[in-house]
Amino acid sequence: MQYWLSKKIGRMERLENNVLEKHPEKLEELKSQGYVRVVGENNHEPYKKPSKKASIKKAVKKVAKKVTKKKK
Repeated sequence: MQYWLSKKIGRMERLENNVLEKHPEKLEELKSQGYVRVVGENNHEPYKKPSKKASIKKAVKKVAKKVTKKKK
């Protein structure tokens, strides 16, 4: 589910992922009308994609722990 907000008119649009797959033009239409993707219905902060760096760092830490345990 994606939430899009038009700050000019204060309107919220909800798009389900299966609708976006069938009709990708709806996304472009919302962007052209000035809609901005937000976190949720009650949270109007701009949506940010989760960074992959954090998961990479966690994986490196796990490997480092395993290596140090094997040395002991």
